[in-house]
Amino acid sequence: MSHKPTLPLEALSLSITQYVVCSKCADELAHLDPPQSLQDYAKMDIGFTDYGVQVWCRRHKANIVHIDFQGQKPAADFRRLETS
Repeated sequence: MSHKPTLPLEALSLSITQYVVCSKCADELAHLDPPQSLQDYAKMDIGFTDYGVQVWCRRHKANIVHIDFQGQKPAADFRRLETS
């Protein structure tokens, strides 16, 4: 079953306004030498579950957030947009 994309193409570019982070990874960054960015340091798995979407920290083997869709099936846009 194919769904018509609902988002404008520009919404597929990097438009994150608030990052999801592991609090333990964020705390450890202050003590790293040499310094690293959180994006380089974090090791996260993100995917669908029976409830919704889960973000898991592989480094600390811990749940970061689990978003419960409460049985709803929100629209999702899986078109690929690459930037150079």
